[in-house]
Amino acid sequence: MVSVTTRAQEKMKQILDSNGSPEAAIRVDVIRGRHGCVHGWKLVIAGEKTAEDMTVDAGDVRIVIESELGPILDGASIDYREDATGIGFMVDAPNAPAHGHGHGHGGGGCNH
Repeated sequence: MVSVTTRAQEKMKQILDSNGSPEAAIRVDVIRGRHGCVHGWKLVIAGEKTAEDMTVDAGDVRIVIESELGPILDGASIDYREDATGIGFMVDAPNAPAHGHGHGHGGGGCNH
């Protein structure tokens, strides 16, 4: 399923604690384009967990994922970085469809 680096776990826990929600989970959500393409990922403090959601324990943090995203996030990793190129969480999801539009260049996840 999804792996979370120690650095990302620590930062998530810090965010949850500073938000006054130490027992809350982090939801991995997809950012889709107009035609349903996967354009990226966002992490948010999870609200209610549904029966269909999958849960991954990552140290002291729980990660919540919609069941339909399970196959896309299988083998994915979440890391946190602070360097010259930016600050933030990075989700590497090798099974996610490309966000191109498949116009004859061998890519795309939109098929339009």
